[in-house]
Amino acid sequence: MQDRFWRSLLILFSFILALILQTTVLPLMQFRGVMPDLLLILVIFTALFSNSTVGGVTGFIVGFLQDLVISRYLGLCALSGLLTGYLVGQLEGKFFKDNPIVPILLVFGGTFVYNAVYFLGRGLCGSFPLTLIQMTRTTFAEAIYNIILTFLLYYPFMQLFCHMKKPKSGNYQNSFYG
Repeated sequence: MQDRFWRSLLILFSFILALILQTTVLPLMQFRGVMPDLLLILVIFTALFSNSTVGGVTGFIVGFLQDLVISRYLGLCALSGLLTGYLVGQLEGKFFKDNPIVPILLVFGGTFVYNAVYFLGRGLCGSFPLTLIQMTRTTFAEAIYNIILTFLLYYPFMQLFCHMKKPKSGNYQNSFYG
């Protein structure tokens, strides 16, 4: 029980650190106006290693904090994070999570879902003059950035998230026969 508490606290600290990095260091790594989205990667990892409810709620909370800190439109990042976390969480039991290709593909697809909702919301507000081709290029460049970070962060976060779910009985023979 106490191990689970410390792991949850470490995950929370990871999100806080990611928010700080997202607002201070990662803007310095921009390439043609595009930077990686570390918070989105963490939301996708959370959804992948838990379920759709946890993924959606985490996406909403992280997106809302992102809206408060760096966004111009309150609720747009929250809605994008909610939908992305929920959709990735729906796929939670359908993949072998030890394969590093799975989170890479989910981060790639999740980046497109997140940005599609975000760009659509900005377009509905009437303040985003980019064309569809420019939005696709921007999203593709961000997805490549996110894939690189996912590749680097996959094994440490897999260790952190996978050990949250331990079997209730350590002895499988007794739990099956007894």
